[in-house]
Amino acid sequence: MDRNLPPCRKYRTCALAWAFTILLQFAPAILPAQTFEAETDTREVVLGSAFEVSFTLKDAQGARFVAPDFSNFKVVSGPSEMRGMTIINGRSTTRQSWTFELEPKRTGNFNIGAAGITVNGKTLTTNTLAIKVVPARDRSNVNVPPGATDNLFIASELDRENACPGQQVTWRIKLYTQLSIEGADIIELPDFEGFYSKEKRRFDTRVTYQTIRGKRYAVKVLHEEALFPLEAGELTVGPAKVRIGVEQPGRFGSFLIPKPVLFQTQPIALKVKPLPAPAPEKFTGGVGRYDWSVQLDRDSLSTDDAFSITLSVRGNGDAKRFAPPKLALPPGLESFDPKIKEEEEYENGEEVVHTKVLEYIILPKEPGEYRLAPELSYFDTDSNKFRLLRADSLPVVRITAGKNYGIITPVDTVAVLPPVVAPEPGFLEKMFDWLQSPALWGILAIPLLAYGVYVLLKKKKKVTPQPTRPARQQRPSSKTSADRFAQVRQLVHGGDPRAFYDELFKFLQAYLASRLALTPAHMTQQTVQKMLSERGVASGTIQDLLSVWHTCEQALFAGQTQAVQMEPTLRTAQSVIQVLDKSNL
Repeated sequence: MDRNLPPCRKYRTCALAWAFTILLQFAPAILPAQTFEAETDTREVVLGSAFEVSFTLKDAQGARFVAPDFSNFKVVSGPSEMRGMTIINGRSTTRQSWTFELEPKRTGNFNIGAAGITVNGKTLTTNTLAIKVVPARDRSNVNVPPGATDNLFIASELDRENACPGQQVTWRIKLYTQLSIEGADIIELPDFEGFYSKEKRRFDTRVTYQTIRGKRYAVKVLHEEALFPLEAGELTVGPAKVRIGVEQPGRFGSFLIPKPVLFQTQPIALKVKPLPAPAPEKFTGGVGRYDWSVQLDRDSLSTDDAFSITLSVRGNGDAKRFAPPKLALPPGLESFDPKIKEEEEYENGEEVVHTKVLEYIILPKEPGEYRLAPELSYFDTDSNKFRLLRADSLPVVRITAGKNYGIITPVDTVAVLPPVVAPEPGFLEKMFDWLQSPALWGILAIPLLAYGVYVLLKKKKKVTPQPTRPARQQRPSSKTSADRFAQVRQLVHGGDPRAFYDELFKFLQAYLASRLALTPAHMTQQTVQKMLSERGVASGTIQDLLSVWHTCEQALFAGQTQAVQMEPTLRTAQSVIQVLDKSNL
């Protein structure tokens, strides 16, 4: 610093030097970061369709842009260069991008290399992009109108050609256009007979491009539905109707007026193959992809307490077919039917997912150490095999003897009291007892009885009543039982398992009440089992009846509406009714 400068200028120069030094130190934090990135609208492309790739430079001025090698793709258009600036909360951001529209040449997995650009004498490069090219689906169901009218049409498609009962399938309506349109309204959807259906609210509505029969169309998804086949066979999804506003030139050619045009999709078929037989004993009915978590609330307690196991299950199969898994417990432990704490069905952007949180209360009967390993069996559609989830990493449960363990009160230890000697009755007590004597009232009733016989014989001479047969217990006619059973059968495919089990339970209660002359207060499994056994009904038939009874109660009172067991439960009930109809109850 010049010593000849005035003091004020010396201080000013020193302050500017310090400020410049601080600015250089904190410049990276103050100035916006410069980035150069590659982006694409999709990572999976169907052969024959096009997609876009963009290379964007932010907060910098670049020169000499170098595109990557596109040898595995056909450049349909580009590069188209765009520049822009945005200001948010006083901070400005600049953007400079180069966009290409590409079309794959063949199927496979490919990488789009890094692009380069020079900024202030320094070369920046982008990230690479992995692109998967899949074969085009069979588009025989795409109804492309012949001639000049094939520049606008709609089509329905399924995301797979084969499925299993309970597996999730996506059905969608697509719009293909080469014209300018204004809006598309869905007028009518199919009834989805043979499926459990759930409309999807979250799906990709971005416009893509696809080449069909040498013509390039803009494609947009208008509607998506998650379908779950109910049974094996060939199922058909019917047509859908869509009204589209097609822009037409106005009278003087300066305005575009939308003209409503009605379009309809073609029906589309799905082949549903049955699950492999036989199914595992612990099969829950879940079909698709499933995972779970298992949690113990405690691992140390006494025989006077209880503990719980909570299962949190998530899957993409039909939620109505999924039944809670049954716990296999070692001797010394007893469990109740699970309680459904939470149940939800939602979309994750790609598919419909259902979750269920189940709580099992377990009572220890004997002290000791127990290792629990709950299991869940489902059918994995990716490998086409039954899979078994096993929670074998739970902590060991240690049970100690409680205060009430081993305490038994035998029935023969009731104290026997000495007989009580009654005092000698007095005169008034003897008189009162004599007036209540049946012998005295019998003597007094003889004259009245004789008079009554005389009056009865006198009336009998005048009118001789017709003999009446003793009343018999009225039984339901076979026609009434058949009609009621037919109503139950209709509910098997009605899509409401709870309604089915409710109607079947009411039918069994009414049938047993009429056959065994039981009132609702005495309608218990123990009473029915005892009465049927006394009447000579085979023990196998009784056990089948009680099994149907138990299944209905579980569905109605424990929340276990097991759709997968509806058909076998109905067959068992029908077999039991046929045997009871033939027996002499």
